[in-house]
Amino acid sequence: MGVAIPNERVYYYECSSGRFRLTYFIPRGELEQLCEGSRIDAKVLEDFPDGVDLGCTEADFGDFKRMYGYCPRQDPEALRSAFLAILSATRNWKSFRGSGFIPATDLERHVEAVDEILFDSLPRQIEMEPPGLPSSLQQRRRTRHRQAVRHLKADKTLRDLQVEGIDPKRTLSQQTFSRITTDAGAGAEEVFVRLHHKQRKRK
Repeated sequence: MGVAIPNERVYYYECSSGRFRLTYFIPRGELEQLCEGSRIDAKVLEDFPDGVDLGCTEADFGDFKRMYGYCPRQDPEALRSAFLAILSATRNWKSFRGSGFIPATDLERHVEAVDEILFDSLPRQIEMEPPGLPSSLQQRRRTRHRQAVRHLKADKTLRDLQVEGIDPKRTLSQQTFSRITTDAGAGAEEVFVRLHHKQRKRK
């Protein structure tokens, strides 16, 4: 029997002592649909015959768009914020070490609500200097300091959230997420890890 991989969009997480890496997986079936709708370069099917895994960062999403003309609808930082809210709502999250999948719909349904909470609870974005006007070293340092403070406040806000559908008495791997459909086979996470490492080598 072959090895099973998800045939729907999922997010793969790797957590270690409060830190995490989040990767977005687009299965081949969805890539084919995007190609049929001329929303993505068909070359992606040659380069990623088993599906694409993208690190949830602006850089990775941007590189993928430049190469194949397609960018996922969700903002990568908003996805990371939603995931941190979910992770920190689980038992012993600061000491949790593990990996697994979250169906895309389960994570994405929290993105807008989490983003609104952050928007309402944090100072507004720092106003940027008008284009063409260089800022002084002191101004740049002050801006970086404000951004660092805002980032810390954002993380605290996310860690304090109670997330709907998340059981605080269970670890992340014990949560009841939607069932993930896969192709026939076994060992989906093993394949996903292999895909992830293969893509990292190409960079």
